[in-house]
Amino acid sequence: MSLARHASRSRTLFACGLLTAALAGVNEARASGLSTARFGGEHGHVTTDNPTAIYYNPAGIALKPGTRIFVDGSFAARWVSYDRPESAINSETGTPEGATDANAGVAKLANFIAGPFAGASSDFGTKFFSAGAAVYFPFGGQSTWKPNEKYRGSQDYPGAIDGVQRWHTIDGKLRSMYITGAVAFNIAKIGLSIGLSGSAIRSEIDTIRARNADGTDDLVLSDGTLKEGRSWLKASGWQGSFGVGAIWNWRDKLWIGASYTSRPNITGNMTLKGDLSNAFGTAPVSPATPIELTQRLPDIVRFGFRVRPVPKLELRLFGDFTNWKVMDKQCVLDASVADRQCDFANADTALTNPEAFGGDTPDDNVKGVTQHIPRFWKPAGGVRFGASYWVIEAVELYAGVGFDSTAVPVQTIEPALLDSNKMTFSLGGRFRLHQRLHLGLTFTDIAYFKVDTKGQNVLNRFQAPTRAASADGIYKQNIFLTNLYLDVNF
Repeated sequence: MSLARHASRSRTLFACGLLTAALAGVNEARASGLSTARFGGEHGHVTTDNPTAIYYNPAGIALKPGTRIFVDGSFAARWVSYDRPESAINSETGTPEGATDANAGVAKLANFIAGPFAGASSDFGTKFFSAGAAVYFPFGGQSTWKPNEKYRGSQDYPGAIDGVQRWHTIDGKLRSMYITGAVAFNIAKIGLSIGLSGSAIRSEIDTIRARNADGTDDLVLSDGTLKEGRSWLKASGWQGSFGVGAIWNWRDKLWIGASYTSRPNITGNMTLKGDLSNAFGTAPVSPATPIELTQRLPDIVRFGFRVRPVPKLELRLFGDFTNWKVMDKQCVLDASVADRQCDFANADTALTNPEAFGGDTPDDNVKGVTQHIPRFWKPAGGVRFGASYWVIEAVELYAGVGFDSTAVPVQTIEPALLDSNKMTFSLGGRFRLHQRLHLGLTFTDIAYFKVDTKGQNVLNRFQAPTRAASADGIYKQNIFLTNLYLDVNF
């Protein structure tokens, strides 16, 4: 299959970036911004008492008696721009005359993503023991970049239509489904609720990007023949995790909560299995190769409180900490190779001396590695303040503001996994439609700080199989979220 046909087919897929789907074990948007999961809007937090507590803090389902059914939808509109400078071009054969904008310039994205949540909890009339279950998709959707129309139908550089960000992401499909069960106990005498949850996680990826075998962003070979290729990866797998939490309630005026969500599979190690197909230059697509995609993901601590100084006013303050330091790399391994492994010994100096990192040397425990993507992320966290005011008993209006730090360093940032420090601003309300039915509506803007790598990105300086095209440049992003839910209690 030619590159032109392969690039055309890539536009029909949904989106994210190569390896992004493995982020299925992440559990909180406010931890580092790689998810827009905001189930419950301003009522989704570590001291909540609705069924979204199954996600945030399982102790919360024991705070109120009775049975509750909760159906929620989060709808996100996302805008991204990536301005890749000419200095980021790292072609071995140089840039063909008149084709600089095939590898430098501005790439843009405007996508819409929806994430559902459906859960229920009940105390079964005991007022002591509660149980609940939920199904939700905290990760998933599309991230399709706009084409570079100048190169539509180009015979010389057909791959350039997919934009200057194509060396890291073109199109794909990303989806992670959580199936979670929770139990909680309410010890009324001391105002303490404790809870435990367990989740089965199904992660899937189907994605395509531009790639050359040597990791460059060359368009052509030295003789002028087409060099640019495509890499298509499909993989899926199951993971598991657990959560524990506690909430102390003082006279229904003060709630203090904390929760812990384990790493996926407890250790944080994840493996997705699937197939990888490559098409380089004018060569046909290679037969699909069985692969394994491996990485480690973090655990999360959440904490916070809410207080009602007067009956009509509630104040909330909560935050989280995510140990993203465990995300040092992602690997694609040839599943046919026995004793395959991806352990680079000199990782401690990778960002300060990238030229000496990423190759298959005697000191490394590397075998069967098809592709290695360095991350070297750092711990991240966030804090949020919110307030509610009851205009009348049936109408609650609320607002919130927060700050979240980024886990992604400029040395390894790239368009498929884009994050930065950010502010969040929310407005909304909860309205009683019937004695047992409430509707919640929240509007949230996530304003990301601009990132300028200023020549610090090192992805093109590693040895193969780690080397990739430079992701230097200026990144801008904004997400506008609408959250709508129905809460039935009886």
